[in-house]
Amino acid sequence: MYLTFVRSITCLLFGATALSTAVIAAEIKVSSTPAATAALRAAVPEFERATGHKVLIDFLNIAGTRSRIMAGEPFDIAIVSPKAVAELQQQGKLAPDVSLNMGRTGLALVGHKGLPKPDISSVESFKRTLLNAKLVAYSATGESGIGFLKVLEKMGIAAEMKPRIRSSSNMASVVESGEAELGNTGIGAGLTYTQLEFIGPLPAEVQEYVYIAAGVTSNAKSAEAARALLRYLADPAVVRVMSAKGLEPPAAK
Repeated sequence: MYLTFVRSITCLLFGATALSTAVIAAEIKVSSTPAATAALRAAVPEFERATGHKVLIDFLNIAGTRSRIMAGEPFDIAIVSPKAVAELQQQGKLAPDVSLNMGRTGLALVGHKGLPKPDISSVESFKRTLLNAKLVAYSATGESGIGFLKVLEKMGIAAEMKPRIRSSSNMASVVESGEAELGNTGIGAGLTYTQLEFIGPLPAEVQEYVYIAAGVTSNAKSAEAARALLRYLADPAVVRVMSAKGLEPPAAK
């Protein structure tokens, strides 16, 4: 399977319509939502090996990336929400002729490393797990936090959970410190935490999603290399790699 993947990427990057070996290696700066963390960490290294380009990724919430763009900070790719991409293109902050719908990632729970995982396999068991927790942390600024509050409303426990939840700009640290037993995050971010236990995705019946899209900034210094990276991320073989890391393809709506 790995060899098939490598052959596919080689054809994509060095075929008649892709990169030439004469292209000078570039540094591609990316500002991405944490929801795409696991997917990008799985997919990008092969792109770097095949092209010689270096991809530098800062993981910020969508509001943070938007602020960087509005301040004129130079970087090459913004990975935010489809709505944000469309708005930034209209404002002239992203190139109007290139964007990529990367798909969606659901929400998940994380907990303390090494402790038994609570049962969240059904709506009822998930509800019991939340109501039995002393404190559940969630993002104060990210899309996952907005989704988590919607989930509580769906299950009819928003009022009961109010004293048991805490928003934070650093959800992971609240759980790591022991202040919270559980944390809510996107699957893509949750799979990458080394100091926390990934418990699992929320039940499908109440799941909420963070939708992800990418665009090339209008002031990109490595615009051609950035466009090549988006073409690479759209390749079906790469989409399968990212899907295994919690980023469902765009067809899943």
